[in-house]
Amino acid sequence: MNPRVRPLAILLSVAALLSTWSCSTGFDRAEMQDVIRQTVTLPASHTDPTVTTRPPALPRPFRLGVFFSHRDFPTRQAITPADWRSQDHDALLHVLTPLQGQHLLQDILVIAHSSVETPSVADIRKAAARYGADVLLVVTGAGSVDRHHTWSALLYPTIIGAYWASGTVSDALFLIDGSLWDVRSGVPYGSHRAEGLASQSGPAASLDDRNVLAEAKASALRILGAQ
Repeated sequence: MNPRVRPLAILLSVAALLSTWSCSTGFDRAEMQDVIRQTVTLPASHTDPTVTTRPPALPRPFRLGVFFSHRDFPTRQAITPADWRSQDHDALLHVLTPLQGQHLLQDILVIAHSSVETPSVADIRKAAARYGADVLLVVTGAGSVDRHHTWSALLYPTIIGAYWASGTVSDALFLIDGSLWDVRSGVPYGSHRAEGLASQSGPAASLDDRNVLAEAKASALRILGAQ
């Protein structure tokens, strides 16, 4: 091969390889929902379509118990169960607080994990009853990150490009399910689903997927609270 042609051939090969990275593969929402479903054990009546028991009327105002469910699972590709932090609790409670001013909520109680024996709705309800809650909100979630490259990543082999080229994009999706249950009877009031999206770009070495996932989770929590 002509020595003058070799650099061009190398550059074209790199460009062809990079083009396979440049497109996002997207998110597997069905797989994420499967992870969420395994986070909490639901009562048999909840999955039986023949059971149509109606929940009792809500007292006004009522005491709401909130439980952020978490269970460790082996990572499924880019899907991970929710890792709830204290700021996540605060964010959701902040959105729900105005309901107290409307005399719908008397109090919002965060149910501690240490007070729950097993990750089942039945045991979470027992803990909520000990807290004095009338209604239980069980929050479950899962996140996924999709990282891909742009043409700016061609600069990564250079010293400056490795640190300054924004050649990598990190997209994150966070799904949250919030189910409402009557504490005494265990009858569900219903459920709400929210999803938050976030995206950040930067050099591959310094771009932290955890930050973009946290941003997507915060967005989903705001949407859940609004619902």
